[in-house]
Amino acid sequence: MALHQLWLVERFELSAWSGGGFGMFSTTDGRSARHLHVYALSPGLRVELEIPVELDERALEAAALPEDARLRALARDFAKYAGSDFESPESIRLEVYATRWDAQTLAPAGVLLRAVEVPVAGP
Repeated sequence: MALHQLWLVERFELSAWSGGGFGMFSTTDGRSARHLHVYALSPGLRVELEIPVELDERALEAAALPEDARLRALARDFAKYAGSDFESPESIRLEVYATRWDAQTLAPAGVLLRAVEVPVAGP
């Protein structure tokens, strides 16, 4: 079990706070330190989408364990919501960031952990 958790951390950026065990006490990389950005893309245009309440829990789960399959499935679900804010996007892009603090200044910075872009099927 412990080796599986280490593999998930290394391979898929699993948050130590989501994997269980005492590793969570060694880091501040929990749910509150990660964030997800979602964009509807079209040639020359990029519109950031809000996370609908229906997808909020899945977005939090994807931020905690941003594996490609989970992010792609979530992007397909976001495509259903993009039409109301955005006319016919060609693709949906999801980006998962973690907050890291500079060791000297303690200034926070967002670090891109993983990103996927999923084409949107036509009507």
